[in-house]
Amino acid sequence: MQKIISLVAAGLAISSAEAQDTWQITMTVDNQYAAYVGTNSSTTGSVIASDNNWMTTESFTVSGMAATDYFYMATASDWSVAQGFLGEFTNVTQGFTFHTGSSAWEVLPAGAYLQQINSSWPSTWSPSQMPTQSEIDQALAWAAANPWAWVTPAEWTDWDNRAVGNVTQWGHRVGIDESAQWIWNNTGTGNPFSPGANHDEFLIFRVPGVPTPSGATVLAISGLMAMRRRRCGAR
Repeated sequence: MQKIISLVAAGLAISSAEAQDTWQITMTVDNQYAAYVGTNSSTTGSVIASDNNWMTTESFTVSGMAATDYFYMATASDWSVAQGFLGEFTNVTQGFTFHTGSSAWEVLPAGAYLQQINSSWPSTWSPSQMPTQSEIDQALAWAAANPWAWVTPAEWTDWDNRAVGNVTQWGHRVGIDESAQWIWNNTGTGNPFSPGANHDEFLIFRVPGVPTPSGATVLAISGLMAMRRRRCGAR
């Protein structure tokens, strides 16, 4: 039985790795962002979405996401009033949804390592200065060699997307589940979202192509076990 389950799981893993999934994304960032798909060490292709209006919520579709890909979101704020990232992400192909606040998210506080990444860069990144794709790729290549630099994004109690009793600077954002958490990086011990501050920007957030275990494996194994029980019962 264990061998059968292992073979099924292995087959599903291979299928998942080869899959080209479609993601539906609804998100907002204060202040601005540029989104990419890439490998562990670089972006691939051109920017897939960008925005510099924190008052809007954007929705877009990403096709061709493999399990080995990453969704990257580079961002910079104006260090004024507030900063944050909120989103809902649905893998339409595999049928699961996750949000900012999921344990799969990581953030690279590139601002803490600017001159390690490139000695010609300034010691402090300027407010409202978005990194170019080349600069993002330099940061990702450095982080691939220094994976410890990726950390868990910061959250804050009650700073979620609830519709009633919302305490955030932005209020409830329609189109994003109420359970989604605002996330950012935090250089201190206080609220990372407010007041405005430089929390080691620029920042790069990422999540892998398969951020949570697909229910397909569990369902397939459950079905296999049920089928085996029926066969055993028929003997």
